[in-house]
Amino acid sequence: MEPLTEPSRITSAFGKNKMDINQLDLRPAREEDRSFCYEVKKAALRSYVEPIWGWNENEQKEFHRKDWDEQKPEIITLDGEDIGTIEIVRKEKELHLGEFYLFPEFQKQGIGSHFMDRLIQEADSKVLPTKLEVIKINPVKSLYLRYGFKDTGETKTHFLMKREPKSGSHGH
Repeated sequence: MEPLTEPSRITSAFGKNKMDINQLDLRPAREEDRSFCYEVKKAALRSYVEPIWGWNENEQKEFHRKDWDEQKPEIITLDGEDIGTIEIVRKEKELHLGEFYLFPEFQKQGIGSHFMDRLIQEADSKVLPTKLEVIKINPVKSLYLRYGFKDTGETKTHFLMKREPKSGSHGH
């Protein structure tokens, strides 16, 4: 008897072969991406939110609506297919990473590292620190630690993290 398998969102890019990092790209979010952005956030975050606060669909949609109205993320694409979101808030004195979500089947494959490399390169070239918050029970914190982020504080539920820029010309 053949096992039942769900078709992957993207079979062309993954299959049994290693993903081609050159197929990754970003595009601006458009109004019609609103529900996609909610679905990827829900898929990536629900298992960390639910044990702490429970999951109230209406509350979560309202949080998403407020975030969306404040700033739209960029859409992460792989071979032209939407697979996640990343939001980088560029302020005068810092960069802030937020809304960085991938569908679970695309996690732990180097995609997060690819976009972290790009973010760190931008931060270092602008000589700006980068800040983020991460839910305490989310294992993605290990990725941020590998990129030189350090704990700067915490709330009841989140670690606050910061990475100072590396600059060859300033001797840091």
